Amino acid sequence: MLTQPNQNKRTGTGFPENTPFEDQWDHLSQNCLIPAFAHNRIWLTAQSNHLSTANNREIIIADRKQPIAIAGLAPQAIVPLFPLKLSTTWDTGFLFSGTPLLDKNQPEKALKALLSKCEEKHNTKAVFLKKVQQSPDLDQVIEKLSPSSTMRFARYHIHERAALKCTTDYNTWFNKNFSRKRKKEYRRIRNRLSDLGQLVSTTWDSSMPVTPWLDEFLVLEKSGWKGKNGTAIACNKAQEGQLRQAVEQMAQNGSLLFWKITLNGKVIASLFGFMENNQAWLGKMAFDETKSQFSPGVLVILDATKDFLNNRPIELVDSSADADHPMINNIWRDRIQIADVLIATPNTSELLFKVIVTLKSFHLSARDHIKRLYHSFKNRKLVK
Repeated sequence: MLTQPNQNKRTGTGFPENTPFEDQWDHLSQNCLIPAFAHNRIWLTAQSNHLSTANNREIIIADRKQPIAIAGLAPQAIVPLFPLKLSTTWDTGFLFSGTPLLDKNQPEKALKALLSKCEEKHNTKAVFLKKVQQSPDLDQVIEKLSPSSTMRFARYHIHERAALKCTTDYNTWFNKNFSRKRKKEYRRIRNRLSDLGQLVSTTWDSSMPVTPWLDEFLVLEKSGWKGKNGTAIACNKAQEGQLRQAVEQMAQNGSLLFWKITLNGKVIASLFGFMENNQAWLGKMAFDETKSQFSPGVLVILDATKDFLNNRPIELVDSSADADHPMINNIWRDRIQIADVLIATPNTSELLFKVIVTLKSFHLSARDHIKRLYHSFKNRKLVK
């Protein structure tokens, strides 16, 4: 695990400011095979500082002197009570992407080094990377690890989620993306909100203090159903600490995105995100549920879309949403493919890996079935 002796007061990373290692990590983030914000220095060290103590979570670095691969992973039993373990992507309740950082100039070497490091540190037989953004380049690297006669990887939970390809300006996108009826409806709900008072849409920029924006977001999120269920970020002090540390640093280095809508000075919708290289990711959204008839969440997504298409040097925005999200899927029509990827570590035999694949398939299928039963029971209870 990365040690945090002498935590730097400005960056909070635990490394001396401007050390070669910080520079090298940042360089890898800017020169990785697939954009992977969740494993950049600011986000991952904030996770390590606030959430790494549970389940032996570690930042795996290959190698420390000249990093070519970095990922946040933790050893975990393949199935409960089974002795064999996997190195699994951290899931701290805020996992939008598990794509590791891999040096784009030597991606195959980088992935092999990451697998070897997991085998060495965790004594694991495979690495399970969750929510990996699929691409032909990454597919090619993974497939090169498997000779035609040997099974070395498997994919699970392959699905598509909403994305925004930034290829035109906002007005052109809006007119082409929606039917005449839908465009009229979006304009109508914004006008109806304006009838209630002063409606203001604001995009955060570096001239503004970011702490009040984050405070407003956390209060708004906790005031709704997430607060009642105990799943709001403010209900988890470690999660809140991680987010505060990361947001403050991102505000300094220019990778933070934040939008809000206020009505008579009160925030009724708030959304933040992140950007790196030529890609961006949405983080979390909160909205005033007493104004749900006006769809404030939809309106803030449209404000963010306008900002992306008109003002940002971005090619792709990942919604970070579930596959069948009822709101974002109807606004952003582009899609990216996401999958969980299981890859054998170097000294794992083909026979053992086949056993691991079977056990993992059984485990995931059983877990999904239990989850469906739970939500079905919960929904019935709510209806009654």
